[in-house]
Amino acid sequence: MPSRQAVSNHLLDSLPDSVHAALEPHFEIVELRVGQVLHAPGKDLGHVYFPTTAIVSWVYVLENGDSTEIAMTGHEGMVGLYLLLGSSSTHNQAVVQTAGSAIRIRLSTVLNSFNDDTAVQRILLQFTQALFAQMGQATVCKKHHRTEEQLCRFLLSILDRHDRPSLQMTHEWMSQLLGVRREAVSLAAAKLMKDGLIRYSRGHIHVLDRHGLEDRACECYGVVQQQYKKLLNWPVQEMPTLLDF
Repeated sequence: MPSRQAVSNHLLDSLPDSVHAALEPHFEIVELRVGQVLHAPGKDLGHVYFPTTAIVSWVYVLENGDSTEIAMTGHEGMVGLYLLLGSSSTHNQAVVQTAGSAIRIRLSTVLNSFNDDTAVQRILLQFTQALFAQMGQATVCKKHHRTEEQLCRFLLSILDRHDRPSLQMTHEWMSQLLGVRREAVSLAAAKLMKDGLIRYSRGHIHVLDRHGLEDRACECYGVVQQQYKKLLNWPVQEMPTLLDF
């Protein structure tokens, strides 16, 4: 069998060679834009997505329009896991948080591999456990930790899934994902700027001191990171601490 090339998605790269070879002809590279809804309640869904550079947020939207992120997925995982676990619908929206690319595969194709190969089942169920750990910790975080701590956790989680410490995200978008008032995000971001941890200008965030963010983040970030390392051996390395663009 010819050697395979990495595709910049941890789950796909973890698959056995035979499974990867069977799926590869079905890979469709797609570009995702910020705010694009990949999965929504009540819609027929025929594909799953494996982000490579994009980051997707699982968002719960209330009847009054308020929303909050309950988990995020980047190049470590996939979007549409519930479809492989027997569910045909979701109460949440999968919304692109950070623009980038992903590999899209038809649901039926992935289901065949999942149903026929125990190694695939093990890999995806380990991702399921890691995702559940992230969701559970996010619930605790929103209930018990200050906005500044949540913002640090949020930014660090994005950096783990991003290839550079420069992010494009408005205070309004961050407030929607965190489920807090925009003013609270602005105050927290201003404090991080004053202390030299980030620089923010017109929707562009530059992380100046990652270790400083880690010191200021709540315990939730470390708990989730350890679960992903334990279950998926991810993230395998830290992003650079400093950067100025």
